Amino acid sequence: MKSLGLIVLTWVAFAWRLHGLTWQSLWRDEVDAIYFATRHLPETLAMFVQPGQNGALYFVALRPWFDLVGTSEFALRYPSAMAGVLGVLLTWQVARRLLPLAPMGDANAPGRAATSFGGASPLAWLAAVLMALNPYQLWYGQEGKMYTVITALVLLATWWWLEGIRQGGWRPWLAYLLTVSVAMYTHLLLILLFPVHFVWFWLAWPQSRWHWRGYALALAGLTLPYLPMVWWQWALLTANVKRTGFSFTPPLEMARTILYNHSRGFMPPEDLIWLIPIFFLGAAGVVLGAGEIAGRGVLSLSPWRRWAMLMSWALVPVVGIYALSLRQPIFTDRYVIWIAPALMMLVALGLVVVRRYAWIFGRVLSVGLLVYVLGFWVYAGWQQKTETTKYDLRAGVGYVAEHRTPDSLLILQIPHMEWAYRYYTSDFGPRPFAGSDARLGAWTGGLWTNQGWPDDAARLDVAQQMAMQTAGYADVWVLRSEVEMWDQRHLMDEWLDEQGELLDQADFHGVQVRHYRLHREMTAARSPSVAYSMR
Repeated sequence: MKSLGLIVLTWVAFAWRLHGLTWQSLWRDEVDAIYFATRHLPETLAMFVQPGQNGALYFVALRPWFDLVGTSEFALRYPSAMAGVLGVLLTWQVARRLLPLAPMGDANAPGRAATSFGGASPLAWLAAVLMALNPYQLWYGQEGKMYTVITALVLLATWWWLEGIRQGGWRPWLAYLLTVSVAMYTHLLLILLFPVHFVWFWLAWPQSRWHWRGYALALAGLTLPYLPMVWWQWALLTANVKRTGFSFTPPLEMARTILYNHSRGFMPPEDLIWLIPIFFLGAAGVVLGAGEIAGRGVLSLSPWRRWAMLMSWALVPVVGIYALSLRQPIFTDRYVIWIAPALMMLVALGLVVVRRYAWIFGRVLSVGLLVYVLGFWVYAGWQQKTETTKYDLRAGVGYVAEHRTPDSLLILQIPHMEWAYRYYTSDFGPRPFAGSDARLGAWTGGLWTNQGWPDDAARLDVAQQMAMQTAGYADVWVLRSEVEMWDQRHLMDEWLDEQGELLDQADFHGVQVRHYRLHREMTAARSPSVAYSMR
């Protein structure tokens, strides 16, 4: 029964992530992932020691995969989908060790739970099913970044930690050391896993005292792979000026963002009332969940200790990233995506609480709430799959590439779209950026006008720069996206509207195409600063 259940769960999680995998265009961070993985190998390897770089091991691992299958959107996102499926199965493995379900009527009674399914706690199955259908997990399971990978790595490291505390020996601690080392180089902020497991060590006392040497040696071994990062991280944290691209987020806003996104993913906004059942179950798990956990299992720990371990998994990383942000703002919810299994376990505990305490209606109510949550998450996930939410760089680049003539100038605003243009005009082979200068043609980056100058001075500067950058070109194409990051007042657009005639335009989600014929007499000479520039 257990094997059949795992097979079905695996296929459901796999099919849900694979369906619509390439519906959305790649956004610029995903294009960056392809660029980092396929550029000259020494440049990517240098990320391991360069200040401010993150995810180096993920990009290195993508390289042989791309050599084998190419760099299509499907090829980029498929590893994330597979890591998401692995995360579902690892959630089941960790939850059945951490949260054995108490028999009905006695939370502290020894032995296997009377309501267990397939030899494992129903809590484990519930948590795994919730992970499989959660829209937030689905979103990152369909994105070409490392976030489902780090979730799976955290779960794997936690599994090894629990095995090390349970049985000791060098094998689980060596596996723990290797897994956490890989995790740190896959995402820098996995350093926050250390305090989680350190808190767990003291919560697992006195059982953990019998295996403290193995854990201590693993921690000592982890200092070695972490040393190359120390010098520049220290410089970042002690800097007196802001060095990150984030704004400071207050703790209540952090909590709201995390709870909101884990509860509904990235579906279009609707009334908060639809999330009340999910929040209710989570709150029930937090307040009364300890009473549903057995005091026996693979770890001889009391229910409150297991509950405290679960709570620390959910809270310590968030507190840690807030503490770091007091020095340098670094919060974004995806950086702590790996608390998701703990949140799913709390919701699963909430379902068991409802079943126990809702008297004769408990079973019906808990089943109804479970059906509602899963149904709502399938609906939210379906919206994510079928509504365009990522900026449609694919369509924008395709339109320009199809209609643009070789003697025209292309302006990219923001300039970073250069890599999206190079990628989407390629054959999606193992090296999509090779030879892309010819495909990109004559181009220049849009102007940066957010330096805070007065309007008159900024307009004068824009006029001078645009006259110089468009010298020799009467035919100008503009590919625009996230313009406010570069030109909040749209001064470059204003100059083009004044100096040119708009011949054509096309609007896609978050991306705009404009085609101008400039009015003024253009010189025959072309500016060397724009012809086939490489940025």
